[in-house]
Amino acid sequence: MTVKKLNIKKVVIAIVLILIIILVIAFGFKKYVDDKKEKETYEYKFGQIGYSLDEISVLKEKLDSSQLDILLNKEYDSKYIELLNEEYFDFDKLDQYMEYSNNNSGASIDKVIAVVNVGANRDWYEDVEETDVSKGNLMIVNKFYGLPSDYEPELVLVSSTYAYANKYVSTSMYDDLVGLLDAARDDGFTLVVTQGYRSYADQEETYNNYKSSYSTSEADEFVARPGHSEYQTGLGVDIEPYNKKVEDVTMSAEHEWLMNNAYKYGFILRYEKDKEDITGFEANDWRFRYVGRNAALQIHDKGLTFDEYYEYYVK
Repeated sequence: MTVKKLNIKKVVIAIVLILIIILVIAFGFKKYVDDKKEKETYEYKFGQIGYSLDEISVLKEKLDSSQLDILLNKEYDSKYIELLNEEYFDFDKLDQYMEYSNNNSGASIDKVIAVVNVGANRDWYEDVEETDVSKGNLMIVNKFYGLPSDYEPELVLVSSTYAYANKYVSTSMYDDLVGLLDAARDDGFTLVVTQGYRSYADQEETYNNYKSSYSTSEADEFVARPGHSEYQTGLGVDIEPYNKKVEDVTMSAEHEWLMNNAYKYGFILRYEKDKEDITGFEANDWRFRYVGRNAALQIHDKGLTFDEYYEYYVK
């Protein structure tokens, strides 16, 4: 019986071909696995929607995996990145931010955040809660928080040296109020309290008179409904120059002095210009609110309304 000799060359070629096939298969499998893994990354998924690598980096930095998954189900919008970069952004209110922004095209992103966070994207006086008076000087009264008709703070009559006749304020702020007005006089400004505590009944009369003279909508723009006025807390005051009519309040030396110094004594300007969408009331350049020195400093430094401060740091 004859045994054929092996063709070494052919065997080598066959082995090489087999190895090549194995390598090709292995490489193909690895690429398949790598591609599959890549498609499972947030970089790939958000890239497919239209986000840039820089935007994706922001998303991954600011959001957790569950939030990223929610955002993946939404169409690309660069506004999401702008919202995320705001200090007081709340992911749970994302849809509300977008709705308000889309319905108010001229609103800046920080205004969108503030309005929604304080609930001012709702109709005024909707879902009213009772004011938590245990917060003391930091209690809030606005169009969403109200006081009962029988609420009355501990009051003190303001000396005629510092106020028009029969003006009362909360005892908790009296010393700082006097300190503020004395400091103004030291700098050459005679400022006095022209409005202090107002009872529920007094506010009701004021509101009804305004409403009967104009309309409910106009009354709600300028005057708080009974129970929703900070005057009832005894912490809201009007501080104005004594016996002097000021034509342009914001340009007056007295107003400038108050804006530069009131916070040092625990007072903030309550209703600022261009903040009406947040506070619910027209700007009032002489209306101040006592919140205490620490809160006033923070509100001043951060440029917040009291409504925002309450939402972020008190509530």
